[in-house]
Amino acid sequence: MIVRRAIVDALIAAGAIAAALQIAIEPSLENSATAALALASSLVALVYIRNSRALESQPLSTFAIFGFCMTTQYGALVFQSAAWTPVSASLYSPFYTFGTLALYQAIAIGVHAAFRFFSVSAPERVGTFRRVLTRAGVYATPSSGSLWYMGGVGLISFYLSGLAGVPGKIAHGFNFLAWAPFLIPLYISETGGAYSHARRDTIVLFVYAGIVCLLGLALNQRVVMLIGGATVGLLYLLNGMRSEARVTPMALVRSGALAVLLIALFGPISDLSTAMAIARQARGKIPAAEMIANTLAVWRHPQLIRAYRADQRAAAIYSAYDEYYIANPIVARLVETKFHDNALYFAGTLTSPESKRDLRNMTIDSLWSILPAPLLRVLGVDVRKADLNYSTGDYLVYLSRGIPLGGQKTGSVFAQGIALMGPLFPFLYALLCLGFFAWMDLLTSRGPSGTGTLAALAMMNIWPLFLHGITGDGLHQIFAALLRDFPQMILIYCLVFGFARLLLRSARPGIAVIDARI
Repeated sequence: MIVRRAIVDALIAAGAIAAALQIAIEPSLENSATAALALASSLVALVYIRNSRALESQPLSTFAIFGFCMTTQYGALVFQSAAWTPVSASLYSPFYTFGTLALYQAIAIGVHAAFRFFSVSAPERVGTFRRVLTRAGVYATPSSGSLWYMGGVGLISFYLSGLAGVPGKIAHGFNFLAWAPFLIPLYISETGGAYSHARRDTIVLFVYAGIVCLLGLALNQRVVMLIGGATVGLLYLLNGMRSEARVTPMALVRSGALAVLLIALFGPISDLSTAMAIARQARGKIPAAEMIANTLAVWRHPQLIRAYRADQRAAAIYSAYDEYYIANPIVARLVETKFHDNALYFAGTLTSPESKRDLRNMTIDSLWSILPAPLLRVLGVDVRKADLNYSTGDYLVYLSRGIPLGGQKTGSVFAQGIALMGPLFPFLYALLCLGFFAWMDLLTSRGPSGTGTLAALAMMNIWPLFLHGITGDGLHQIFAALLRDFPQMILIYCLVFGFARLLLRSARPGIAVIDARI
């Protein structure tokens, strides 16, 4: 059996086992029907990936669909079964939530299949956008030196992101560059020793990963610590899901050893994540060194971690709003089901004309806020971005329960769209998916055979594209991604990569032919 089919078949088998276990965990009609629906929807996505060439021709957009399935349906089914917890536990309307997610996943797959069919063109034809991106270096393979340079810029940007106002927002746009060095092992595995000094770069990468972890502890941002490893893991998974190599006994042994290692590390990493949540109340109030020391001190006291988790579970029972679903804090970062369930429930309570009017006005103001403030003034639009410092999830809970705005509660574009547009929203979502797939296709180069290769820029952003590639907190986030974030990301990458190439060339005088990978 080839690797790509073995991976998908293993996922299908695990999902089927998880769905069967749900009947034993909670044999109620609601839970069993929810598990069956989650499995059926997951099978649609997995079979589409297994039986088509979507990952070969359109790897990035196909992986985004795969991520949507994993983070909303499949992940909930498998991880809750592994924890011996009903998949419907802690959800307001489990069957409706999974049904809604299944509907929009089916729309995304349908649009993707049509996009693949109509986007096929002769290899020699190169569109204007691709020609521009080629000249800008988007499809070039960066050298290890360029990746190290971009990683340094990304790390510095994390510190500068804490600045108030425009400087902090500008710095935030450079954050994705911090994951550039984590691409080096993949380029080494693909090109061999010709790419760089493998042993040297591997050692330095471990040191860099340690610095990233310390930065995450200092800033008390778990995502900073996890994205590097998640980026590498997802890229290897994507490569495996595209591999035509045969499964060998040695590959099985290595995969098993890796699984054992990850299981062994899972507990300590989860405890560290909880320790960071406990120490969060001091974030921004104490020096970085003290924040690291406090977090590690909590980590060394398991009783504090157990007490905090127990308090979280108890608070979820009596709170008017909670996000508790997956017990493990690391897995909870991966599974988005509860956030969609919350948003769909609170949006469903907005039945008065006044509440729908308020939601519509907030949506319009948020869409206007995508534009720069100077342009808003020129257009005469009376929208102050400072007044919109809350999420769609915040606003839905505020309208439904009167809870004050704040906290940046995660919302759902599906809940917002259904509340505003009803049965018309699936058509708008189909158009939005078309826009996402077009952008993702531009971040993929294609050879004469039609096989797609991810640009380094796409690989650096594989985690956010896997997690939120075709969804988001609200409509304004979706439109911001399409109209601002994708172009901005490309521009930043081209500027920093271009400067890195110039810097590395100037550091290598006397060499007439410059390595094309720089």
